[in-house]
Amino acid sequence: MKKTIFLSLIISLIIGSCTQEKKSPMEGAWHVVSWERMKGDTLVGKFGRDYTGSEMKMWTKNHFAFVGRYKVDTVFMDNCGGGTFKLNGIHYEETYLYFPDQSYVGTYQRILLELKNDTLTQTWPCDENWQVKKGLHNIQKLTRLE
Repeated sequence: MKKTIFLSLIISLIIGSCTQEKKSPMEGAWHVVSWERMKGDTLVGKFGRDYTGSEMKMWTKNHFAFVGRYKVDTVFMDNCGGGTFKLNGIHYEETYLYFPDQSYVGTYQRILLELKNDTLTQTWPCDENWQVKKGLHNIQKLTRLE
């Protein structure tokens, strides 16, 4: 009788764990800790050197949003947006549903992701073959806030 109860409990736990929806490793809130803008192999902009401020980005199951404020010289710039995303391994694609510049709404951005512990690196833009477009590209690092 004890074996039957024990086996029933084990089977219930196995079935329960198999049916749980897998969470995205990015789900939650993240804080931008570095950002470099490159033109080819040349650094043309750097967070902390050319501009200061802060930004955070949040992900849920299928959506993302970001909000931040930066200062370049004496000018403040607000950065915000959001939308949906698809993730396939390191290939991440954002579709903008909200953006201050309306020409971005409905467009998408291909981004390479690298997740190591609680640090997420995003590199974009990428072409249709997921190669970084070296003309002018960004490398952004975020750390988990939670």
